[in-house]
Parts: sequence; C-alpha cells; structure tokens
Amino acid sequence: MAQYRPKNMSKIILVFIIIFIGIIIYLYFPFKLKNKNIKINNQDFTVEIATTPHQLSKGLGGRNSLCDNCGMLFIFPKPQILQFWMKDTLIPLDMIFIDKDKKITNIVTATVGDLSIKKSILPALYCLELNAGTAKKLNLNPGDVINL
Repeated sequence: MAQYRPKNMSKIILVFIIIFIGIIIYLYFPFKLKNKNIKINNQDFTVEIATTPHQLSKGLGGRNSLCDNCGMLFIFPKPQILQFWMKDTLIPLDMIFIDKDKKITNIVTATVGDLSIKKSILPALYCLELNAGTAKKLNLNPGDVINL
C-alpha cells in the first residue's frame, strides 16, 4: 500500500538538514574568537575567550607568538579537574587555573615541547593562559582572586 507524501516534503527535509548543519558549524567552528579586557594587579590584558569544544581543544596551538598583554581564557561548562598539554603549542605559557569563585587554585608553567599533562589541583571553571613568567611578574599566587 502506498503512503501519502506531500510534494514539498523533500524540500522541508533539506531545509532542516541545512539548518542543523549550520548550527553545528556555528557551535563547533566559530570564525572569530571573542575578546575580553581584564585587569590583573593594575595591568591590562586582552584575552581571547575559548568556550566551544573546538576552541577549548585548539587553544593557542599553532601560534608563533603572543603579545605581552595578551592571553586566552578557557571557560568550561562546569567546575572540574582541568587537564592541558602543549601539543602544537609553540609559546611557553603560564596556565593559571581559576575556580568558580574566581580564586586561583594553582599556576603551572608549560614549556614548548613538554607533552606532560598540566592540570588543576582542584576543580576549576577557568584556565587563563598568559606568556610564561607573567604570573611571577604579577606576583600571582593560589588564593588570589582574578576579576574576569
């Protein structure tokens, strides 16, 4: 027995597929990262915001340099033990792990070529990556609050 199928059903299905693909591309592969200006111990920084799975996994990988007052702020959906590694990262970095209350849990300096896992010692919601040595210059320590 034949089933009734409206003439425009294939067009409707095609439109839904195109919309679905567009949403996936927007969520996982945004074209430009958003920037945010933050102040840490009276020094201004411009940080790129990484929130999507693609942005969170790529990070600063593949970049040859990072300006002195630039960085990247990773924002995760929920507090957790965060783990990073330096695969494809060509810049030595300070990884400043920050909890939901915006307190620093710990700071790790990562060098180029070091593929060991760098992680937060407590559940963190954020990781702020700055040029290596910046955290020491700013006298940042666990327990300090960073206004993001």
